[in-house]
Amino acid sequence: MEKHRQTKKVNTSGTKVTTFPVPFALGEKKENITISTNTLSKLSKEQIINQAFKFHSQGNIPQATKYYQLFINQGGRDHRVFYNYGVILKNLGKLEDAELLYRKAIEIKSDFAEAHSNLGGILKDLGKLQDAELSTRKAIEIKPDFADTYSNLGVILKDLGKLEEAELSTRRAIELKPDLANNHSNLGLILLEKGSHELSLKYFSNSAELLRGENNQDPNTSIFKDISKAKIEHDIEQFEYLVSQDYETQKFTKLAILYKKIATEINWPSETQLITLNNKHQSLLKDSYNRLINVIEAPRLQKEAVNNSLNIEEITKNYFDHEFGLTYIDNFLNPTALKSLRKFLLGSTIWFDVKSGGYLGAYLKEGLASPLIIQIAEELRKKFPKIFKNHPIKGIWAYKYDSRAKNENSLLRGIKVHADQAAINVNFWITPKEANLNPKSGGLIVYDVEAPHDWDFKIYNNPNDKTKIREELKKSKGNTQVIPHNQNRAVIFNSNLFHETDSYEFKDGYENRRINVTLLFGRREDS
Repeated sequence: MEKHRQTKKVNTSGTKVTTFPVPFALGEKKENITISTNTLSKLSKEQIINQAFKFHSQGNIPQATKYYQLFINQGGRDHRVFYNYGVILKNLGKLEDAELLYRKAIEIKSDFAEAHSNLGGILKDLGKLQDAELSTRKAIEIKPDFADTYSNLGVILKDLGKLEEAELSTRRAIELKPDLANNHSNLGLILLEKGSHELSLKYFSNSAELLRGENNQDPNTSIFKDISKAKIEHDIEQFEYLVSQDYETQKFTKLAILYKKIATEINWPSETQLITLNNKHQSLLKDSYNRLINVIEAPRLQKEAVNNSLNIEEITKNYFDHEFGLTYIDNFLNPTALKSLRKFLLGSTIWFDVKSGGYLGAYLKEGLASPLIIQIAEELRKKFPKIFKNHPIKGIWAYKYDSRAKNENSLLRGIKVHADQAAINVNFWITPKEANLNPKSGGLIVYDVEAPHDWDFKIYNNPNDKTKIREELKKSKGNTQVIPHNQNRAVIFNSNLFHETDSYEFKDGYENRRINVTLLFGRREDS
């Protein structure tokens, strides 16, 4: 039976966490260790540490936590304990508690580079970017060849708008670790924001090539081990689609059969709950699961990708007629661009991110980057200068949804209410309108309420706690817009507006799955 995930997944936005080595290999055989309460009280501090390390190395986080806490409760002072316990709490999403533990580790051992680096990552996630920069630079001062820390610093500097420094730091990370895909993708994002679009594609391509290589995929990275019933059923459908389109039919037929077999062997807790693949299934899927085993070319077009018949003045006027900035466009892309992009998104095995609602995400760093998708973003800025001003391209992603969401009591759903960390959003749909069973829905709800500017990202974009957002939405003036789904319809709006996926009912079948592409421009503070 698969191991159910009990911990919360945390989006670290590109920063890496370094774990202090524990004195047992992660892969060694687990032992059943039972220690009574009476025995616990008699253990020395050194024995407690050793038990904590042992449980931690075996992946038994509850027991490791118990022993780390016991050591601290007894007044123990060991930088390794505070540091490793901080790693656990960060992974559980308890950022403030993790910050305190990292600071305690540094108090005990001031030259502890890993603790300074991880503290920088925590501070970044808490929105304390200036403090994050100082902490991360301190780690580099202590350990000048610390590649992960240069990478983390690049992410922090990018978020601070210090793009030149961010580029230098990330290039240094690549010098130290040239085979790490994440470093190349981070540089691609920095160059994209700097406007070096063609050069950014080079580094996104480097990242994709590294992800293809077996030696460059970290076996401990959750993205290659976590799975849900919705995800495996998507992958089976995609393999069968590729067979129907005559893409390496023998290979994808075998993969579809293998995935179906594994799907029957797993005791799924629900359609959407993430579980961790057991060792047997990881071994069987390691060459195919969440790997770029098929990528369709989506080249730049010689002609314009965005429809050149759009009424620029009218669209611009409609955007600014809205109190906060909102409009939508039909016939957004020309037919050639739409067809090419749709073929790319259906056939490319780039859907790595498994969301709790059962929908899947694809990102630039994992294969979404293509000349065509960058061309679309470039043209938007040029065609609508009054809307996009000088806002650079900040990010691009795509989401694909499961049509079974229409079924009663299904846990499948779209994106919950949130705001984005940008100035302008563009959201467009590529699935044929005939797939939509309810033409009045399936699109986007945009509320006439902005996220308060004193809220940080983890409040207005938290997928799990919407209490504060729902309270804020009570301020609506009644002008909330429900924009129904339509193929080739694009919604342009102020990124600070709260928005969410409307309810959707689509036909069954892989090619009928709802797919949207999101483009972000500029920074929230510049909106």
